[in-house]
Amino acid sequence: MDSRAALLESYLKCHVCSETFNDPVTLSCNHNFCWSCLQKFWEQTQNKNCPICKRKSSNGHPGVNLCLKELADTFAGRQKSESSETKTGEQKFMEVSESFFG
Repeated sequence: MDSRAALLESYLKCHVCSETFNDPVTLSCNHNFCWSCLQKFWEQTQNKNCPICKRKSSNGHPGVNLCLKELADTFAGRQKSESSETKTGEQKFMEVSESFFG
């Protein structure tokens, strides 16, 4: 994996499960998590604070971050297999990462 892909991968990982985002949501503090991970974390801690900065979330049900979801889904698809269909996804991923990193 080249350094740009590794950097992008680090931005697309949930800090709770350490996996590529699945239905990522953005809290008011601008930290991102998988929606299911955030729900589980909030249930365990019995509060609605950010798992990273501990700031209280102003929204109990943040919406899915569609841009981040698209990036994460494309990246995750790239990792699943090396089929010709995936290579098309990989090409799309590289185009997105090129525009993201300039």
